[in-house]
Amino acid sequence: MKHILPGLYPALKDILFPATCLLCHERLGQAGSLLLCPTCTTQMPLIRPPLCTCCGKEFPDAAAGNHLCGSCLTKPPYFSCARAIFRYNKFTAPLIYSFKYQGRTTARNTFAALRERVPSINDLTVPDVIIPVPLHKKRLRERGFNQALELARLFFPKDKNNIRASALIRKRWTTPQTSLSGKNRRRNLAGAFQIKDPRPIKAKNILLVDDVLTTGTTANECAKVLRQNGAADIEVLTLARVLA
Repeated sequence: MKHILPGLYPALKDILFPATCLLCHERLGQAGSLLLCPTCTTQMPLIRPPLCTCCGKEFPDAAAGNHLCGSCLTKPPYFSCARAIFRYNKFTAPLIYSFKYQGRTTARNTFAALRERVPSINDLTVPDVIIPVPLHKKRLRERGFNQALELARLFFPKDKNNIRASALIRKRWTTPQTSLSGKNRRRNLAGAFQIKDPRPIKAKNILLVDDVLTTGTTANECAKVLRQNGAADIEVLTLARVLA
């Protein structure tokens, strides 16, 4: 069918399988890279400055400018910079849920398009090695894919040779972080990650990729292990972050 007439297949596809907004499910006129209606696009809570120059936390005072937040001043994390594309809240949670737990890849192009609308992503340096936050092998079997690896491939299509999915492993099963808070999150992940071969990361600038940054505990624990194994610097990119 694709070879009947140029342009006929996309038009026919739009008629038979009309594109809908990923959030409100309103029918869109034509499928594009951004599967959001104008209203949802306007309401999309993209991360905007002013931000913490380290963890990427948003500040409410627009006149404040970018600076270190209190937490990063008093207890600097093992990573040097973390940036996210949009806030995780009731409005955006369905996007994450369908991608992470239902394996729906419809939102992939939308995630890539939204990334281009967030200038603060450019605060991240060009990495030598890109490492998706790993899943335990049991959870990987249950889910069928690692959403962090999918995001790494999506955001860095020209750097696939630099993506090291097995450089960092989750060596033991942990309770889902969403059910924990504070000290329990840190205890839950203590010693959960391991690097079997430090040579690919030694003296390298590493970019960790994950879906959501909540308290930063997971990213910080991964960064700690990477630093202990000789990484020069670690930065973090997530699809979303919880507003602290």
